[in-house]
Amino acid sequence: MADVSLGPPDGKRLREADRGQLLVVAGLVMAVSLVALVVLLNATIFTENLATRGIETADGETADVRATAVGSVGELIDATNRADPDSHDAANDTVREGVADLDERMARSYAERGGVVHLETDESRMTEGWHLSTAGNATSLANATGATAYAFVDGIDRTRGFSLSLSVDDLATTTPSNATGEAFHVAFDGPALSESREVYVYRNGSGDVVVANGTAGGDPDVRCSTAAASGEDVALDLTDERLGDAACPGLWPAELVVPTDGYAIRFGNADAADGTATATVRPRPAGSDPGADHGGVSPAVYDATVDLRYRTADLRFETTVRVAPGEPRA
Repeated sequence: MADVSLGPPDGKRLREADRGQLLVVAGLVMAVSLVALVVLLNATIFTENLATRGIETADGETADVRATAVGSVGELIDATNRADPDSHDAANDTVREGVADLDERMARSYAERGGVVHLETDESRMTEGWHLSTAGNATSLANATGATAYAFVDGIDRTRGFSLSLSVDDLATTTPSNATGEAFHVAFDGPALSESREVYVYRNGSGDVVVANGTAGGDPDVRCSTAAASGEDVALDLTDERLGDAACPGLWPAELVVPTDGYAIRFGNADAADGTATATVRPRPAGSDPGADHGGVSPAVYDATVDLRYRTADLRFETTVRVAPGEPRA
């Protein structure tokens, strides 16, 4: 009878089966590992995106609060100065009271958004200044005595918000080579400058308003111009370096952005323009009265420092801000 019993296992077949099972198991482990890695990576990216969005939201929120406070305090200071207060004490008191009122208004406004705001004047860091205006001059930009060359202000070391509003029809029509003797100009001189700087305003042959820079009384170089119709006024902001709505860089002397000494602002050929000039200045040395060859000089607040705090459920923000609207290159 035939032998039908099974023989001993084939060792070669067994080894091949073991290797196949090991490969399958290893593949499964690698697949599970890759899936886990992808899940962890996605979770990390999602978490980072959430955190980044939170930071951007917080930055935007604090920037909004700060901008509101600085803009409102700046408007308060300038409105106080334009009102021609009788004394520096009166000007300072008005600003302090205004900041307290602004604190209440901002607190109510931001409370509706779930935030708590507190704004307070730093009493020890309010700088006295003087507000200047030629609005009361008798004729054109000449001073009350009719002088066409005079000191708008002398003995100062800071200026902000220096702007002119000029009648287009009354500007002299001339050329750069003749501007020195014919065109209205603003001159800066004094210890803070190695030589004088001039800014000329006039009309060219096409009727455009031209602004040009000169040095030490030499022929000026044109900086900018704008078309202007008869009967209009044109605004020239010297500290902000703008003619009308357009930028006019290079008008304000670089040495007077953060001057190391005192200087004067003078007007020349004032009969070659009609309009008004205004500015807020800080005298040098502090506490002294600036010199001026015209009326329209009144006590003012040059700058104020405020403490600002803002808090929500997720954010705490505190800062101290010096407010001096219209400073050069601020």
